[in-house]
Parts: sequence; C-alpha cells; structure tokens
Amino acid sequence: MAKFKTVTVIISDDGSVEFNQEGYSGKECQGDIADLINAIGEEKKVTKKPEFYKDNKVQVRQRF
Repeated sequence: MAKFKTVTVIISDDGSVEFNQEGYSGKECQGDIADLINAIGEEKKVTKKPEFYKDNKVQVRQRF
C-alpha cells in the first residue's frame, strides 16, 4: 500500500507562509516544495521536523 504525502500551506494574517509536510522522510521534502517556495519569494525561517533527519546515516570509523 502506497503511503500518501501531504503538503499543507498556511498563510497567516501577517502574510507569512508555512508549509507543513506529512508522509516525507529525509531530504525528499525539499525538492517537492521547491517550486512553491520560489513562487512566494525568499525563505526567512526554516524549521525541520525530526523526519528530515530520519534517513541521514552517519558512519563513523576509528583507527587505533
């Protein structure tokens, strides 16, 4: 069963725009909303959810 992805756009009274994305993991969310961000102008603040870091794997090797 395919997992649905949802982007909710919230425009506040002061004109600020918030994108809330559900169903994404890792950096795939950035590409899907790039056109929307470009259409509204420059980014002022970006808050990443824990899911953004989900598929970032770090491999640490130590030599003695």
